[in-house]
Amino acid sequence: MLIRLLVFVIDMILVNAAFLLAFVLRYGFDVPEYNFTPYRENFIYLTALYAVSFFMMKVFRNRFRSHWELFKSVFGGFFLGSLFNIGLVYVFRARWMGFPSSIFAISFPVGIIIIFLIDSLILRRTGRLKTRVVIIGKGEPLEDRKLLEKMYIDNIEELMHYEDIDEVVILEKIHNDKQLNLLVYLLLKLKVSVVFGPAIYAELLSENVMEENTLRFLTTFMGRKSDYEEFLIRALDIVGGIVLLIIFSPLMTVASLLIKLTSRGPVLYRQVRVAKDGGTFTLYKFKTMIDNAEENSGPVWAAEDDPRVTKAGRFLRDARLDELPQLINVLKGDMSLVGPRPERPHFVKLHKPLRQIRLAVKPGLTGFAQVRSLYDLHPKHKARYDYLYIQKRSFLLNLYILAMTIPVVFSRKGR
Repeated sequence: MLIRLLVFVIDMILVNAAFLLAFVLRYGFDVPEYNFTPYRENFIYLTALYAVSFFMMKVFRNRFRSHWELFKSVFGGFFLGSLFNIGLVYVFRARWMGFPSSIFAISFPVGIIIIFLIDSLILRRTGRLKTRVVIIGKGEPLEDRKLLEKMYIDNIEELMHYEDIDEVVILEKIHNDKQLNLLVYLLLKLKVSVVFGPAIYAELLSENVMEENTLRFLTTFMGRKSDYEEFLIRALDIVGGIVLLIIFSPLMTVASLLIKLTSRGPVLYRQVRVAKDGGTFTLYKFKTMIDNAEENSGPVWAAEDDPRVTKAGRFLRDARLDELPQLINVLKGDMSLVGPRPERPHFVKLHKPLRQIRLAVKPGLTGFAQVRSLYDLHPKHKARYDYLYIQKRSFLLNLYILAMTIPVVFSRKGR
């Protein structure tokens, strides 16, 4: 409680320091009295609104699990406080007549930076900026990261005694449904992420460690990354999706005209695919096959020299243009730029490897399987690449896979 009170007092001093520094940056050290007087006479009200905003954004909580989490709270608190105070200035304009609005714009980045840096220093020195991890089983599964507190337990039942944790690492097999049900209940209650140790993960790849029902439940937690990492990945999807749509819009226009001139019906082909956690979504592609292509055969994967593919469709497939409409799915949030390729419900039900862990993340426009081997992999082999990606999934890995996709596309591999 004492540390939280200390942080509160220091933060409110820093808020006003940010405003004073903003005046200096705006006017130099010779600040006009007419502009400074409204702040000097009313700073107590300004400070009170920032205090309320910081409390609302939980800046003074007991512990932060990462610098990113702290930054989000400080940013949100200062942003909300600035909005409140801008409203205050305009409602009581007579009292704030000489106060320049530019001071809010200058103090905003200044205040966020100095408060974040000072709070980070205080919280680190007092042990309140760290990730708390519970490890089930024996071993040393984690790299030696800073700001990490490890707690070891021998069985799942002991997890009930831990409430303020951020991550659970599993180093031993789950032997029965009772343990599984308890683990899933506790993970839902604690809202934590799950990581498998290297040995357990190796067995996951060989499908020898758990029953399918166990994996179906645990995939809910496996795909989770830190808020910071998820933010970067989603930002890459949005920015990358928009940029790619702009770059390829001329080619997409040509493809649409080509399809329209050589075949009947719509330009886009819509098909139901399996999404994250087993849900479904409508996937968009350029039409490359004849109408009613599966009327007689039923659902089948496309072959290399598939007779159902039209001449225009074969050109679009060879030029890798048929998948471009899926950028719409990326922007909608159905897909990511990188991830396991989305499969149809029929094949997911038919092939066990296409279920399980690979549904823990959003499907992608490209993925490990596409940049490391050929497109028509056996489902079991494809799943191995997908499992490896999910375990190592990160913003930098996504950038790497996107970069590796470029030569794969031009070499006509990875379909």
